[in-house]
Amino acid sequence: MAGARLEKIGTIFTRVTGLLNSGAMKPQDKPLWYDIYEAFPPKYEPRFDRPPVNKDIPPIFYPEDIIRANFYKKYGSTGTISLSDRNPRPSLCQRFVQEYQRLESEGNTPEDKLMEEAALALEAHGIYLDKSHAPPKETKTEEMDEDEPPRAPKTVKLDTLRLAELFKESQDEK
Repeated sequence: MAGARLEKIGTIFTRVTGLLNSGAMKPQDKPLWYDIYEAFPPKYEPRFDRPPVNKDIPPIFYPEDIIRANFYKKYGSTGTISLSDRNPRPSLCQRFVQEYQRLESEGNTPEDKLMEEAALALEAHGIYLDKSHAPPKETKTEEMDEDEPPRAPKTVKLDTLRLAELFKESQDEK
């Protein structure tokens, strides 16, 4: 019988009111929104045949959105990003956008070279977007002091690992 319902006759409020009046729905089973809708009815009844309001939709793209899209297309995701306002450091993508906009405002760099120049400017600050340009990591050789014994790596029991303990250990190391 689900196909016999007529959604076009009345609103959801009038249908629920009818169910409550007829006893098909118990008062304790009425929806949460029912009392609020009854106390504060809308200015215009929400009917299916009401024509939609024509509103101009403002553009939601900003110039830096295109820069970000090109950044992620070329370099991919750099990992987890903190969107918290308490984080004082901007994300890697945000630093790239700032560098790009700085170069763009100077006007010395052609439009097609701005991406590469922004990446090179970040490399000058020690941030390597392309790992092939990064300097090789230094490996420790046997130049350790003979007085100092080699330290054994830390072992952590995985079954008793707690986030608070890890945080405490990282704070103690600092």
